[in-house]
Amino acid sequence: MEYKKAIRDPIHGFIKLTAEEIQLIDGEPLIQRLRYVKQLGFVYLVYPTAVHTRFDHSLGVMHVASLIGERVLHQMEAFDEDALSHLRVAALLHDLGHLPFSHSFEALTRELLHMAVKRGCVDVDLAQFDVAKPHEVTTRLLVEKLTPRLAELGYDPELVKDLLFDGRSEKYRLLSNIISGVFDADRLDYIMRDIYFTGAAVGTSFTHIDLERIVENLKVAEDKIQFDEKARVNLEGYLLTRYNLYRHVYLHHKTVLFTEMGRAILADNIAKCLEDRGDAAICQYLCDLARFVAGKAEADEVWKVTDDHFVSVFIRDPRFRDLLARKSLEYVPLWKREKEFLEVFKDPVKVNTSIDHLGPLHWALMNRLKRSLVERLNVELGESCRLSYDDLIISYVSFDPYAEDLYITTAAGPMPISKLSPLVEAINEAWKRAPHLFLFVRRQILEKCGRAALNSLKAVLEPLLDLAVRRVLAQGHA
Repeated sequence: MEYKKAIRDPIHGFIKLTAEEIQLIDGEPLIQRLRYVKQLGFVYLVYPTAVHTRFDHSLGVMHVASLIGERVLHQMEAFDEDALSHLRVAALLHDLGHLPFSHSFEALTRELLHMAVKRGCVDVDLAQFDVAKPHEVTTRLLVEKLTPRLAELGYDPELVKDLLFDGRSEKYRLLSNIISGVFDADRLDYIMRDIYFTGAAVGTSFTHIDLERIVENLKVAEDKIQFDEKARVNLEGYLLTRYNLYRHVYLHHKTVLFTEMGRAILADNIAKCLEDRGDAAICQYLCDLARFVAGKAEADEVWKVTDDHFVSVFIRDPRFRDLLARKSLEYVPLWKREKEFLEVFKDPVKVNTSIDHLGPLHWALMNRLKRSLVERLNVELGESCRLSYDDLIISYVSFDPYAEDLYITTAAGPMPISKLSPLVEAINEAWKRAPHLFLFVRRQILEKCGRAALNSLKAVLEPLLDLAVRRVLAQGHA
């Protein structure tokens, strides 16, 4: 493969590009837009240097996918430069569908589209957004729009889509897993990149040296990607670093709070626009976002789907201005870490398991639990200490250690790394006891009601949560 340009990158050194890749990247709004979408949403309000973008990440994923893909193809004794070049492009395009602030607002995609359809902004089949993550559906729609350009540059658009979404044949299935799978380029790049830009290397780190060691010891056997025992310590470092990154960055209590506040503001504006009582400029912008999600945005509309444009519109809402100014710190977390979580719940593993099993129903649980808590506390605390629905914020957080799917080659055959590594098993056990739920109380309530409000909240939380889970499950399966 002949490279024509190298981009200096703080994570991988130099990321090399072919002439065709340069032509695809330069001048293509759908790709260049990613320069203006922060990788970590509202995390920069907690970690100020976390302002790297989906564009940086996409280049990194392309680079890592190329390293792994070359090794896999050689292991399969089926090296194919054409397949590798298509893998690189598929990796480059894998995040095209992200909205402003990345994952922060993805949970509201269906509500956004429903509102836009009702207002006549867009005509779209909502059912397609039930079969995959919304940003993945949008990515598929946008890659479809790039079909003529890909063909013009000599790529097979169907092969690019196959690598991104389908993976039909054995060779392409394994290559597709490199972009999104057990040990994929997406996770590898974001772990290294997010640690670098947050400065959150806690106890361990994972660098390009570990990546090279793992790739060198990658094998393809029994239709699976496996790893030699020599790379086990590096894989352990990868899994431990990923866990720490989730615990200390993505699931940091303030990150959770800011994201939940932003989501609530967006949800409220969507509801107002649905009822024709919203701010005209915000409603128009939400229609622009919906057209993008549906893959129907015009070229000039693409530039509206960026963090900066989102902010320029939503500062019309004073609550969003307060969020940007970190006035959301008027909320106090009931717990921050495992210690406080264990003080509230006698059996945290049982609590976490019951919440996790709800799957997509967990949003219904949060709403029901919130209503129940407000009603119970108003009875217990009396009229002088009355709470409103907005005085509490409840958020569910998720993480999947997924170590069972990383296989080490042994004399007895491939074995999951968790069966061989006490450290990896400890990561799995640690997550079972870590908070999967965060609850925040408005500071004014504590100032008005004192510790009594906090103590009452802690006392009733576990039984009310158990009741809410049972009721939501009954309704969900009815």
